[in-house]
Amino acid sequence: MSGSGRMIALGRTRATRFTMSNLIVGSFAIMTTIVGVVAVAGLVGAAYQRISYGTVVDIAAQMSGGLAAALLYCSTFLYRRGYTIPAYLGGAHRPSRIFLSWNAAFLGLFVIAFLTQTTVSLSRATVAAFYVCGLVSLIGIETAIRSMLAHFLENGAIQPRHVMLIGDRAAMDDFASRLATDVPQTERIGVRIVATAEIAVGSGSEQLAAAVATARALLPDEIVVLEPWKDRRLVEATVRAFEQLPVAIHLDAGPVLAGFNEPHLRRVGGVSTLSVAELPLSPVQVVVKRMFDIVGAAVGLIVLSPLFAIVALLIKRETNGSVLFVQDRHGFNQNTFKIYKFRSMTTSDNGPIILQAKPDDLRITRIGRILRRTSLDELPQLINVLKGDMSLVGPRPHAVAHDLDYARRINRYPRRLNIKPGLTGWAQVNGYRGLTDTDEKMRRRLECDLYYIDNWSIWFDVYIIVLTVLSPRTFNNAG
Repeated sequence: MSGSGRMIALGRTRATRFTMSNLIVGSFAIMTTIVGVVAVAGLVGAAYQRISYGTVVDIAAQMSGGLAAALLYCSTFLYRRGYTIPAYLGGAHRPSRIFLSWNAAFLGLFVIAFLTQTTVSLSRATVAAFYVCGLVSLIGIETAIRSMLAHFLENGAIQPRHVMLIGDRAAMDDFASRLATDVPQTERIGVRIVATAEIAVGSGSEQLAAAVATARALLPDEIVVLEPWKDRRLVEATVRAFEQLPVAIHLDAGPVLAGFNEPHLRRVGGVSTLSVAELPLSPVQVVVKRMFDIVGAAVGLIVLSPLFAIVALLIKRETNGSVLFVQDRHGFNQNTFKIYKFRSMTTSDNGPIILQAKPDDLRITRIGRILRRTSLDELPQLINVLKGDMSLVGPRPHAVAHDLDYARRINRYPRRLNIKPGLTGWAQVNGYRGLTDTDEKMRRRLECDLYYIDNWSIWFDVYIIVLTVLSPRTFNNAG
């Protein structure tokens, strides 16, 4: 391809359009949410005092509680990158998600109130009214923001980022193709290619000058340089030429890095490197997660001990044999451990060939069917958590035979064992549990597991535990 310097202009100049960034939308949404929830808390507190005492004395405590609830609620969406235009238009703030996030925030609020010993000052009627009114107001706020963004986008009030491509024709066609097929629709709506400049190997300075002149006239938001990295001189010359413009400049990472999440530059001993994978958890995070697991598992075993006894009696009454089912599973770094479950089947497979249970499996006992449908058969794994084999939250452990099989068939599958397996996980609360009789089902589960590893936080764990109890999707495919 010759360096003809041919350019195709497809957009308008920046002076005639208005852009709304994710930062603006996110900031507006968070501030609106906080103001709305705090206002609801104040109004509910004022109404309660007016009804109970005939006058409004002080609503500072109620408004402080509203602020804490609002911050906890917003944090659940921040962890899932929910405050962006694509997230809103893609349905991340649908009512079911709002309901679950509001419940998670309320649970966190109760924990804070308990630790600060302020629960005695809370009126149950006020709390109940705040819960209902807050939920209704949040659904209204989030729906209004989503409708507003959809209206602005439809009427051209929100323009996508204008991008200019620099490179040879084949590279530009490849980039456009990847943008059209590899990028989710909600992300594609945020980008528009407004110009291209064909700058091939051997192009002279006049081709670069012509490309810069076009960019100066159109003034795109971003320049994407598609020239091969091995041609260092051409890449440097192109970047230097466009540095004189007030635009962001990117070097295309190409399809090689497409499978990595957020690669970024790091320095190792003064040498620049492109980091494509981090430690799953830092040493501090490992300690925090372990302490959370110990406290949670210990409390769970104490509180649920009567239920354990009842389940054990029911299992013994129906069948002979052990109450617990013990099987080898792969844990952290593929180390093998013994997992504990309430026995729900007449067989106890633990060898090189293990048949997965199906919904109509004749091996499942009557009490076992109830245990599996309600996930009560998993509760003995609190012992595994206390021992350190497992965590409360993490990728679900699979039988060793299944792990070895999937590792051969599915790319990146072993990475899910870079942290401890969990009693529940992000895949399970999203409905990906039960029988995995196809590779596609396991890939969807794997995507959730890797997302959890890359986005771990203690609040993410709390959120998943709340979803495990409250979300109907958790029980999809159970049995």
